[in-house]
Amino acid sequence: MLSLLPRQIARWRFRSKPKALAGKLVRICLPLTVDLLLLVISSFAVEPAKKLLEFRGSVTLPAGALSRGRRLSISLFGVDTPYTGHAWSDFQGRFRFPDLAPGSYTLSIYIPNNGEIVETVDITKSFSDSKGRMERKFEFNEERLRLLLRPVSQDVVSVRVLGISGKARGEYEKAQLRLQRQDVDGAIQHLEKAVALSPRFAEALNNLGTIYFQRREYAKAEHSFRQALELDPQAYVPLVNLGGTLLAMGRAKEALAINLRAQKARPNDALANAQLAFSYLFLHDDENALTYLRLTKELDPAHFTHPEISLAKIYMHRSERAAALRELKDFLEYHPDSSQAPDVRAAIERLQNGQQPGPASPNSKPPS
Repeated sequence: MLSLLPRQIARWRFRSKPKALAGKLVRICLPLTVDLLLLVISSFAVEPAKKLLEFRGSVTLPAGALSRGRRLSISLFGVDTPYTGHAWSDFQGRFRFPDLAPGSYTLSIYIPNNGEIVETVDITKSFSDSKGRMERKFEFNEERLRLLLRPVSQDVVSVRVLGISGKARGEYEKAQLRLQRQDVDGAIQHLEKAVALSPRFAEALNNLGTIYFQRREYAKAEHSFRQALELDPQAYVPLVNLGGTLLAMGRAKEALAINLRAQKARPNDALANAQLAFSYLFLHDDENALTYLRLTKELDPAHFTHPEISLAKIYMHRSERAAALRELKDFLEYHPDSSQAPDVRAAIERLQNGQQPGPASPNSKPPS
């Protein structure tokens, strides 16, 4: 995938005013280098709630993973709704995000000169204290870091990226600010202006496609992702997003081909593995679906595609009730406030009583 790269960003950082630095880095760098502005392919959204929450976290890395005097760049992206936020950790790896709507989020932990780690986080009432504050520790040993760390390219910047005008970048930055304020319509307007100013702005097209997907405007999402891929055929982000869009549209065979490409490009990406699993589920290939659902869960146990639900259904088809029960309990551990939690609890009770889960059991159809 072609993107703005750390060396170039470092030069921009030098010229940036200190107060504008954090916002500029996340709006220009992170959304272009990771698949965080990604798809909602989960049908188990968290119930809406009025009370906003605060998310506090800390990151512990093996010795030498972070250069002395450097801080972590932390980004948070909404899964259920378009949201973009950024924070710098302190030198102890601590960070915070205030005023968050309850829901599922994708967290990116960027380690300068090393790479990034991506995890799903449910920020909901059950994980919060009486004051609406949720705290989470992220601890990585060397083995886990090797598995999850995604390298960030530091090679030359493409001619296409260099050809994007400053005005177009400005519109892109304004769109990210709108997303942070949850002004989706305003973000779309700025992204459309960015593409009009620089038609080869693939990252803006991908961002537009993501928003359209979250609004269930799948035809527009597909068009945006395909445009982005035409501009950059090797780009990973619009590729994996296209795969999810085709799944949502029920085009399983097309989705399988795209998701196979995405998983081959990034075999340790939870989203690519999840979408490949759902492609196989659509095509009634439980064996291959099991393989990639298990890998999804290994990479990101709380992943927003909820692999436990599909695993449980497959195990029930095989009369492996104990395994199905284990997966449903795992789902509740990671997502106690999901709108599907009551149905899952009912299914668990029926299984424990020796009954079939019945209508309360989660649907085995891949989410859309």
